[in-house]
Amino acid sequence: MRMNNAWLGSARLSPRTILLVAAAALTAAGCESGSGGPGVGTVGGAALGAGAGRAIFGSSTSAMLIGGAAGGMIGNATVDRQAEERRIQQTEASQDRAMQRQLDFERQRTLQQADVQRQLEEERLFNEWRAQQRG
Repeated sequence: MRMNNAWLGSARLSPRTILLVAAAALTAAGCESGSGGPGVGTVGGAALGAGAGRAIFGSSTSAMLIGGAAGGMIGNATVDRQAEERRIQQTEASQDRAMQRQLDFERQRTLQQADVQRQLEEERLFNEWRAQQRG
């Protein structure tokens, strides 16, 4: 075990490498939602978490990675999930409006058909009455 700790202590990664690894991990995790990539909340949370891990534990690579992962999950759970819920609600509302337009159209068409039928019946009755008056 002591060898592992010594190896971890001597392995220093640059902040750029850490950010690239964190970005790759978040991109893979962000694909879970099916939106094609991580959302703003996921990326922002990961950046804040990595920064907090670095500030609290002082340039510790593992603390930055853990902080980035935790921050990304929190950002995803709060900001991105709420945005997804709003998008779903907007889609459902749009579908409801489209269905209401279709129902209004069908109702109007039925009323127009009934009106045409009534006019045809009145015309038929008038023609019968006129035929009786002549004959």
